Amino acid sequence: MGRGSSPGLTVPRTAPRRSRPLGALAGAFALLLAGCGTGPAPAPPPAVPTASVAADSAAQSLVDGLLRAGRAGDRAGFDAGVSTADPSFADRARALYGNLSALPWDLLEIRLDPRREPVTSRVAAVLGADAWQQRAAVRWRLTGETATAEHTVWLTFAPDGGRPRLAGTAAPADPDDPDDAHRPQPVWWTGPVTAAARSGVTVVVGSGQPAPAWLDRAVAAAAVVRERVGAGAAADWDGALVVEVPASRAAFEAVLGAEPGSYAGIAAVALAEGPADAALRVVVNPEVSRALAPLGVAVVLTHETVHVATRSVDSPAPTWLVEGLADEVALAAHPDAAAGVAGPLLARVRAGGAPDALPGDEAFLAGADDLAVSYAEAWTACRHVVDTWSAEDLQRLYTAVDGGQGLDAALQDVLGTDEPRFTAGWRAALVRQAGG
Repeated sequence: MGRGSSPGLTVPRTAPRRSRPLGALAGAFALLLAGCGTGPAPAPPPAVPTASVAADSAAQSLVDGLLRAGRAGDRAGFDAGVSTADPSFADRARALYGNLSALPWDLLEIRLDPRREPVTSRVAAVLGADAWQQRAAVRWRLTGETATAEHTVWLTFAPDGGRPRLAGTAAPADPDDPDDAHRPQPVWWTGPVTAAARSGVTVVVGSGQPAPAWLDRAVAAAAVVRERVGAGAAADWDGALVVEVPASRAAFEAVLGAEPGSYAGIAAVALAEGPADAALRVVVNPEVSRALAPLGVAVVLTHETVHVATRSVDSPAPTWLVEGLADEVALAAHPDAAAGVAGPLLARVRAGGAPDALPGDEAFLAGADDLAVSYAEAWTACRHVVDTWSAEDLQRLYTAVDGGQGLDAALQDVLGTDEPRFTAGWRAALVRQAGG
């Protein structure tokens, strides 16, 4: 998407590609339809040797039993595997059980790394000197999904009568691996969640978020994208969509594995939750979305759903084409939001002329300068394709580049032009729109 101003309307942006979240920014009294900015690359879960079960079979058996009990709704069986040595863990354990019993699981497994790590002296004072922590790989998939999410978490164990009990789920305060401090977490690991599903769309929301309302919004976005997008991987998209709405901005950042505050202005991201071919989901920043008008939320969700349908995190296409396509689809579906989107860019054109070239991938990073202008450039470039050729040609162009064809060759084959002439035409269109 691009950005622009529309009084009283605020919408965030999205982020990009291969192992990057695709996100959306929000600005006061502005509809930021700029495309997805780059986010933190999810750190892949550590390899877990197949010998892990044999290395610590009691702890692994405990974890397996907790998962079975939670999914079966066996509260007594779950509680039997939880340590009571730390009273502060009771609420956390209760939330974990609630999530295990409530979510529509298709797959859920946790495999422990065989290496035991010591706990801090503060934790040992509560749980005992024999307590320990282990890293674990989590693989999970919800009903209706075909791809699997993968995460890394930490589990703390305390012996009780010679058998381990789960006593905590916090990562070490100072782990050997510095990446652990900001590894993406499953949304259901961040606090209590509920789920709702309809028409192949599932929403998973944190405390205080209205699941029915978010489901209506997500279903509407998926319907728009199914109707309007056939580019790239969207030709084979079955309409399945998962939208996660954490309870707080801190939980949103935990799901992304982002530094605190680094995504404060991001409304939503399309996030690949794991390594290549992992589950791709839309994650919403609740703090920003609360400030958005309904139209703004609709545009953001539609934009992000385009990324899911086209699986643009894996696309070799330049970011301006990835983001411009998503904006064009979202704004064409919600034309009342388009007014002023190109405003920051056109003001710059009036002051100093049109940009010399299409924006590079680095212009779309979450912390990049002039992000609104970059996204406006992406949208107007794609809009130039629609106005000069057609909306169908824009999707054909994306499909060609997404399939590995070079941009110049794709422009020749699809539009009968080349990159220099296309760029010149776009620049001339901007000058006309700016009143020059």
